[in-house]
Amino acid sequence: MGIAQIIQSAPNALLAAQHALEKTDWTQLKNCGLTDDCIAEFVTYRAAILVIRKQSDLLSKRPSEFTWPDLPDEVWK
Repeated sequence: MGIAQIIQSAPNALLAAQHALEKTDWTQLKNCGLTDDCIAEFVTYRAAILVIRKQSDLLSKRPSEFTWPDLPDEVWK
């Protein structure tokens, strides 16, 4: 299941954000194999998820009530 599907199927926005971060944790490892530009795109993506995660009403809102960033393409070295 892709991240977009995971986000939309989560019971609330907090879990959706948590899943999106967990599924992209590996992109922040030094030896992940992605290009530097791609890693930077994932940093930006994850920062946008963190902004959503800081909302006070995540437990009461569905993921569809937020605008989620587009997942970057994986570009390998």
